[in-house]
Amino acid sequence: MSLQSTLLWTALITPFDEVGASINYSEVEALLRKQEACGNGVVLLGSTGEGLLINDVERRELITFAFSLNLSIPLVVSVPSIDLPGALTWIDFCKTFPVAGYLMAPPVYTKPGIKGLAAWFKALMDRADAPVMLYNIPSRSGVRLHPDTVHLLKDHPNLWAIKDSGGGVESVMDYQIAAPKAHVFCGDDHMMPAMAACGAMGLVSIASNVWPQGVKAYVEGCLPGNCPEPLTWWNGTKVFGLASNPIPIKALMHHLGLISSPAVRLPLHQDDLASKTPLIHAHESITAWMQKYG
Repeated sequence: MSLQSTLLWTALITPFDEVGASINYSEVEALLRKQEACGNGVVLLGSTGEGLLINDVERRELITFAFSLNLSIPLVVSVPSIDLPGALTWIDFCKTFPVAGYLMAPPVYTKPGIKGLAAWFKALMDRADAPVMLYNIPSRSGVRLHPDTVHLLKDHPNLWAIKDSGGGVESVMDYQIAAPKAHVFCGDDHMMPAMAACGAMGLVSIASNVWPQGVKAYVEGCLPGNCPEPLTWWNGTKVFGLASNPIPIKALMHHLGLISSPAVRLPLHQDDLASKTPLIHAHESITAWMQKYG
C-alpha cells in the first residue's frame, strides 16, 4: 500500500490503563488491526496520541511494538520533540524502522518566525529518511504554518504533504500556491467537504478511530464533491471539539467498548468533558449515515 495512494490517515489514540499510568498494548494492536482491515494509514504519537504526554521510553516502546506487527498499512510517526537535538535523535531512532513518513508541527511555546520555522523544518527534513507532512495547528503550536515558510521549503525532496488544521479553507489554497508539489490534507473531520472543494486530497482523522470504514466512505465521497448528507458529518464530528483532543474521542470509544479506559494524561482530564450525551447522539447519526451510504 503506497503512501501516495492513501487518502485517509487515522490519528491514532494511545490507550492507557485505568489510571493512565501505562500503555495498553493489547488495545494498541486491536486498534491498529482495525485500521489495517479498512486499509487506512495511521499517524502515531500526534496530539490525538498524546505524543507530548508520553515519555521517551514509552514512545520508543510504542513505535517498536507497532512495527513489530508487520502491518500492511503505512505508519507515519510524529516528531514530538521541541528541542532540535531531541528531535534529531528521535528521527535517528525512527530510521531503524520502515517508517512511511513523519508528521512535523511547529514546536510549541517557542513561537518561531517564518524563517526560523523554515530552518527548523529544513534541519529535520534533512535528517529524515522518509517523506514529511508538515502540520498547521496554530491552536496548539501558537503560530500558524505560514505559506511563506512552506514556500521556502517547496523544493526540499522530503516535502510530501501539509496537514491543515487552521480552521478555514483559505490556507488550503495558499499552500497549493506556495508548494505546488505538496499534497494538502484536511486536519479536521468536519471541514473535509469544504477543504476537498478547495483542493485537499485527503483527511487526517480523529473520527476514524471510531468509524474507520465510515470515514473512508465519507472521504471518498468528498473528493469528487458528492458526499451525501455532509451536514451529518459536520454535526457528528464537531463534537470531538467539546474538550481538548483526545478527551472526547476516548470517552466515546470507552462508551462503545472499543477501549477499556477513557484515561488521558495530565494536564488533560476527562472531567473537562461536561457530558457524553452529544457524543452518543453523534454516534447514532453517523451510524445511520453509514447504514445508508457506507
